[in-house]
Amino acid sequence: MSVIIRYIINMSPYMIISIPIYIIVRFIILKFRKNINWYHEIGLFIFSIFVIGLTSQTIIPKIEITNSGINVVTKGVHTTNLIPFKVLIDTYNQVFNGNINALLINFLGNIIMFIPIGFFIKLLFKISDKRTIFIGFCSSLFIETTQLFLKRGTDVDDLMLNTIGVILGVLLYKLLCKKFNSLTKYKNNN
Repeated sequence: MSVIIRYIINMSPYMIISIPIYIIVRFIILKFRKNINWYHEIGLFIFSIFVIGLTSQTIIPKIEITNSGINVVTKGVHTTNLIPFKVLIDTYNQVFNGNINALLINFLGNIIMFIPIGFFIKLLFKISDKRTIFIGFCSSLFIETTQLFLKRGTDVDDLMLNTIGVILGVLLYKLLCKKFNSLTKYKNNN
């Protein structure tokens, strides 16, 4: 659980800094619109801040503040896995040996972090399920490809798990739409 809290703490500065920037940009964009769908704007705000948090943990280099100033972390080992299910098997073995953090980060983390992608794209835009899943897949592919050039791991299993997360986000949206018809007011009608 402490690993999840650490990720949230690491995301927070990026998300907090982006809030005023987002508000200013949206104010400029919406300045000349007469009809503003505030439900859509709130949903778009939450989604945008989430994407910034996700980006901060996947492709933005880690920044540390120390006594000597602000430093970009260049330590670390880049790993690449192009063998499907390798990390899943390794995670299973680690969990079997008592390392529950491997399950939380390698497996559940990769799924859970992409559920909002599928959910919010369906919530905010008039777009098909297949296209939403394709956008989510391409987002994950972009992250994994970018990580080839960073001190982070590139993994085909992450791509699969992220896409499963997007699919679960789409299914969550559909389930909630059945329960709450009012969800459709978040879609932008412009």
